[in-house]
Amino acid sequence: MKKLFSFVMTALMATSMSFAQDGKTSVAVEDFSYNSTIGTNWVEVLRGNIISGITKTGRVNVVDTKTLSSLPEDKEERMVALGEMVDIVLTCHFGSMETGVDKNGKYYFCNSSYTITLTDAKGGAVISTTPYKHSWDMGDTQNDAINSCLGMTTSDMKKFVDDNIKTEAVIKQLDQVDAKKGVKTAYISAGSNDGINVGQMFDIMEEVEIAGEKATKKIGDAKAQEVASGSLTLIKVNKGGLEIKKAFDAGHKLTVITRAKKDVFGTIDKLLE
Repeated sequence: MKKLFSFVMTALMATSMSFAQDGKTSVAVEDFSYNSTIGTNWVEVLRGNIISGITKTGRVNVVDTKTLSSLPEDKEERMVALGEMVDIVLTCHFGSMETGVDKNGKYYFCNSSYTITLTDAKGGAVISTTPYKHSWDMGDTQNDAINSCLGMTTSDMKKFVDDNIKTEAVIKQLDQVDAKKGVKTAYISAGSNDGINVGQMFDIMEEVEIAGEKATKKIGDAKAQEVASGSLTLIKVNKGGLEIKKAFDAGHKLTVITRAKKDVFGTIDKLLE
């Protein structure tokens, strides 16, 4: 059995090389658990929508474990194997799905709920647990209502990735600097290889020393203005230009961390531009 497991590990490590060609986080999507009242076909629709939504962000390399026939069945061995291949394991429980017709008998509705859990593939610690609830009440048929309801998942995944799968980089060089407002634009050490796209929002963090210990504090906000290369992006500073200039000149480490927009419509971030 140990020889077989060793052979499986060797095969999976070879497979993992194809997911380590860039700076993106790799996420393995496992089979979903679900309430027995939900049809397995709808479970697969939800799973497909989640995979599609995460893939569309461009920030993550997604590995569908259903395509890996050599994964061990034993839970502990399986996690060890996945830990050699990816950074994060995604599981999901599809908790409920209710369908029916409105009181006028005109439209079909669907209410669904599910919970996505991210686990560190190497350490086994839970990174995040995110519940979702969706409703759709304008379906022409029952299937239309269900597909529309579950389809809302795809658009959720951009914020999900920004909230839970962070990309970090450092400010490498200042670009435009205003005497009164400070830094207007700068270059960071992440680009297309890391899945950075124009419009990506960032928190800017300064590394400081407090009572002899290193800590970080937020000093600004920025937005990706131009992806210059695989490892370089020009960011536009929306807030904190003077603080960033002062910290950079002092030789402090300045880290940028991806984040989601501050509200559903991006209103606050647009006001900062």
